Amino acid sequence: MRKFGWILVFAGMLAGPAWAQAAVTETEAARAVFQVILEVSQEHWGFITPEKAVDFIESVNPFILDVRTPKEWAETGVIPGAVKITLTELNRHLNELPPKTRPILVYCKAGARGQYALTYLKLLGYKNVKNLKGGITAWLNAGLPVEK
Repeated sequence: MRKFGWILVFAGMLAGPAWAQAAVTETEAARAVFQVILEVSQEHWGFITPEKAVDFIESVNPFILDVRTPKEWAETGVIPGAVKITLTELNRHLNELPPKTRPILVYCKAGARGQYALTYLKLLGYKNVKNLKGGITAWLNAGLPVEK
């Protein structure tokens, strides 16, 4: 009888995670995030190379958003015309963003924070958002201008 009891305990331990998984439900917010992930994944994650970013800037005059820190801005400068709002403060400066119909070029130091900002902007309803692939580092390596 003891052996049977231990088998039940062991079976319960194995089945526990399966029962817990059954309780997971999708929320409206989760569906919205998934839709944005699906959309940007089909658009090469919204990345744009520095060379194509120059064409993007010249052809559509996007709002240029630098989401790095003040220390980083001081160290390397910014892309000419960029508005500086750190990623961690972006939600507090929504009034400084352009209308949702205006294209946006977002960047950081190497691309990761820019991708977070792109996702957030897409969730806010912006449709034409590009993230500078490689960030300001790639921009500088391409020999493109910055403002101090």
